[in-house]
Amino acid sequence: MNRMQLSFSNRIVVAVALFLVAPACGAAEPSIRELNRFAAAEAHQAVAVDATSYYAISSRAIGRYEKQTNQPIANWTAPADSTIQHLNSGLVYDGRLYCAHSNWPASPLKNTLEIFDAATLKPLESKAFPESEGAINWIDRQHDAWWIVFAFYGEEASRTQLVRYDDNWKPTGHWTFPASVVERFLPNSNSGGSFGPNGNLYVTGHDRGELYVLEVPEADGELIHVNTLAAPIAGQGIAWDRSDVGSLYGIVRRNKEVVAMQMSNTEEFTKLKRPVEWVRNKNNPVIPPRGEGFDATRCMNPWVVRSGDNYRVFYAGRDKAGTHTLGMATSAIGDLADWERTGPLFGSGAPGSFDAKWCVLPHAVKFGDAQWHLYYTGNAGRGVGLSSFPGLGVATSSDGINWTRSDRPPVLAPSGEYGTPDAIGIAGGSLIAVDQPDGSKQWWFYYTGCPTTGKAHALNQQKTICLAVSDDGIHWEKRGAVMVRNPERDYENIAVAGPVVLRDDDGMYRMWYSAIGTRWGFYSIAYAESDDGIHWRRGVESDDNLQLTPNGSGWEKQMVEYPTVIREGDHLRMFYCGNGYGTTGIGTAVSK
Repeated sequence: MNRMQLSFSNRIVVAVALFLVAPACGAAEPSIRELNRFAAAEAHQAVAVDATSYYAISSRAIGRYEKQTNQPIANWTAPADSTIQHLNSGLVYDGRLYCAHSNWPASPLKNTLEIFDAATLKPLESKAFPESEGAINWIDRQHDAWWIVFAFYGEEASRTQLVRYDDNWKPTGHWTFPASVVERFLPNSNSGGSFGPNGNLYVTGHDRGELYVLEVPEADGELIHVNTLAAPIAGQGIAWDRSDVGSLYGIVRRNKEVVAMQMSNTEEFTKLKRPVEWVRNKNNPVIPPRGEGFDATRCMNPWVVRSGDNYRVFYAGRDKAGTHTLGMATSAIGDLADWERTGPLFGSGAPGSFDAKWCVLPHAVKFGDAQWHLYYTGNAGRGVGLSSFPGLGVATSSDGINWTRSDRPPVLAPSGEYGTPDAIGIAGGSLIAVDQPDGSKQWWFYYTGCPTTGKAHALNQQKTICLAVSDDGIHWEKRGAVMVRNPERDYENIAVAGPVVLRDDDGMYRMWYSAIGTRWGFYSIAYAESDDGIHWRRGVESDDNLQLTPNGSGWEKQMVEYPTVIREGDHLRMFYCGNGYGTTGIGTAVSK
């Protein structure tokens, strides 16, 4: 079995949230930060969320509110003669709101799922459960299965169990909670739970402002306690927002508040240690479209490598027919006005393949002394928006000039599961070799995950920065998102993409990436730093990590994007593209 054919449970274990990797002493630690609070009269038991709304839930009432304005949209209250007594949590799935419900603490215990139309809150169905031991406290949907917790209280809290069901509501797995978590539940029990974007399960107790992070083992047994995170809530039902990767909702029942939160780390908004200022080349763009050939109308996605005294810039060109293929431009390091261009390096894939229409975003890296790998992003010519990018391919070369495209399937493909960082599409980034404790090297691929599609700009353009690791550069294990959009900075409040990572001699990781925000409506280039390659600093204040912005009235007035960075003596050199995703070409800048 190769690493792209993992079983269900292995996917959970492999997709350990990188915000939750145990840090070295003194290093950044995972955290949950508060974004907003909203008053909601029904915020007593739980909250559910979808792309446009959050749903505040009390024992016998539900309120639907618009996310951005907190304005009420719909509400429902149980009639006086209703059997509904104790709604416990909610999940929005496929246009329906599923609420866990029990008559606890009455006896005999009765458990149901109460199902509502998510738009109108009209009751649709009530599903009774035969299980009469343990109260249904929450429901979630993950890996094409339903997950429900049956809670026990007080001295019996250790009997609380998580049950997995198939679509016919047949149980397919059972897990209990570790003692370290049960102790925190007491004197009550597990109140809420939701699977996070990188695969771990997050659960809450009844009152504490804590999230307990758990892994689900392959076999029935006991859940694995990964971490405990402080959170600005007070237990109760929670919900990861699967339309906004990294966003989490919870409640504070005593104040009747819904709290919007986001995954973070303790150093994310601390001072940058090595910020960079750039001086743009006065002759930009240095690689413009030529009007003819494979790069007649666009030069985009530069990737630079050094070969002796020359730079080789790999890039994607677009011809007059609109076809994108990969090429290479070569120039002496001391003369960036004169480029020799070669291309296309190879053609698109066969009809029906992941790269049948386009090849873009080249990234060339040398493996040992004898072989090069050229990773690229395929466009299949089908799908909507970012879903038309279904994988990363690889070509190989012995000289870095002549390339042979692999016929294998993409080396990295979208997960296909809503709520994950690369659910619907995947695009390139950069690759570095990281030394391991045993002296070996492991390849780390920072890439772009596309989680959503939709008419709204925030859904259509949402992108995340993800990590995958490999021993051979062909078989990759995904490790989830390491950076998501920052909703509080208007130049990166929509998306982060195209990561380029260098590692300094002292081990510090430095990332340049393309940011999309509402300030310009298009791309700018931002910067981040990390001591472990996982937890990233973005600076204390807004604009601290903003490096290059749209500029002037010419070739880069609309957007600057998709940087590539190389060391050049005591300085850094960046190549990047301008308006219209490179319709004006590729420019360069040097660090001060």
